Amino acid sequence: MCKPFYFITAALLLPLTAALGQSQTTKGTRTLGIASSDSYYDSGSYGSDLNLSVSPSVGKFFADNWAFGVAVPLSYYYRSYKREDSRGHNVVLGLAPWLRYYIPSESRHRLFAEAQAGVLADAYWGRRSVYDPIVNNRTEKYSGTDFGYLAGVGAGYSYFLTPNVGLEGVLSYNRGGFDNGNGALGLSIGLRAYLGQ
Repeated sequence: MCKPFYFITAALLLPLTAALGQSQTTKGTRTLGIASSDSYYDSGSYGSDLNLSVSPSVGKFFADNWAFGVAVPLSYYYRSYKREDSRGHNVVLGLAPWLRYYIPSESRHRLFAEAQAGVLADAYWGRRSVYDPIVNNRTEKYSGTDFGYLAGVGAGYSYFLTPNVGLEGVLSYNRGGFDNGNGALGLSIGLRAYLGQ
């Protein structure tokens, strides 16, 4: 008696879960997300490196499966060299509008394409070793600011943990920097909340 009841209940609820899967990417839905990439810590006899990178973002679906928004990439980099008694800090802050297209699907698994472009500001400071034939191991303080750009295209996958929260990964080709600009493949992992209209 219980088995047919569970089967009928599941059959009645299945269309509702399909509708929930599609409703995350409908026009008017807002998104809040945070992603991280290229974060690490390394230490050895030479010194240490620390890199932390996060990118909070907000967005809105302007049409079904089409979203636009803005991300604020933020990273902190610290390095120290024991032999030279030098160390440096970098804080990079950016503003990057993005555009996404989600491939229509009614499941918890969603694929999307993403493009973004924006600007970066880099503040750096620290102490570095300077060659001096008279005084060995002399160091001096330094600081400065640079401005650059970033641009990227990528493909992503989102798995909806709940109807309103997705765990996502994006594999992208990014170009940018503060001099001539370098290109590189990157992988970011994050969470995104989908808020109703």
